[in-house]
Amino acid sequence: MKRLSEQFNSISVKKGEFFVVDLPSNGGSTGYMWDVSVTAGKAAVVKKEYVDLHPDETEEDKMVCGRTFYDRTILQAQEAGTIELKAEYRRPWETGTAPVQQKTFKVTVD
Repeated sequence: MKRLSEQFNSISVKKGEFFVVDLPSNGGSTGYMWDVSVTAGKAAVVKKEYVDLHPDETEEDKMVCGRTFYDRTILQAQEAGTIELKAEYRRPWETGTAPVQQKTFKVTVD
């Protein structure tokens, strides 16, 4: 599955292909989470989850306070063209406040 992240903000996929957005988060302790939305094009959000991208670390390493996990959003490209995504880092219960961070992504669908 192709992946978008802080380092990679554009990819190419085929119609019907799944792709993932992984962004670092410490929502488990601060409540901040990434909300990824489709702003242009056709893609369906299939799943959102909070994941550990370092499963090979020792239990002691995993117990570090403030350790980074990842907000993962899995999407499926639904038609050819360009998909634009917007990610906003915010606390879901704080309505009417500006996000702490924003990111944009571009997906070209063949």
